[in-house]
Amino acid sequence: MAFSGGSFQAAEAFVKSFVLDGDSVTFDRTALEGLRDFNLEPGRCVCVFPVTPRVQNRYGTLHGGCVATLVDVVSTVALLTVSPDPGVSVNIGCNYVTPCPCGTDVEVDARVTKVGRTLAFMDVTLRTAVGGKTVATGTHCKFLPNSQQTRSKL
Repeated sequence: MAFSGGSFQAAEAFVKSFVLDGDSVTFDRTALEGLRDFNLEPGRCVCVFPVTPRVQNRYGTLHGGCVATLVDVVSTVALLTVSPDPGVSVNIGCNYVTPCPCGTDVEVDARVTKVGRTLAFMDVTLRTAVGGKTVATGTHCKFLPNSQQTRSKL
């Protein structure tokens, strides 16, 4: 696991405990095995996800449920670069643009677009790591009970 782009302890701790912990049997850990090459900056997380047989659908392409999980988790990591609190999901939306075959590396780029009084909004784009073809896009809205600290960092 590699993190670059600065020190973002809350984001790194979240990834280590909920996604990369080798002893964990959570859905996130199971679905997102192999997530790597994290690049963090304020309000943004970019990482790479390998499409393996474990996350393919019956057509041999990346499963839509895995895309939704990537939108959820990676946008939360982006939020944690500016917020001490991961918040609680209010809404997650996904647009599936093109099939992504097994064996493809996908770059996941999540950005915090706005933090309001109680809500945070993130946009996520999944692209093939080679060629940059858009696979899917997503949006994520989270409730933040203590957003004043977060707004000051954006």
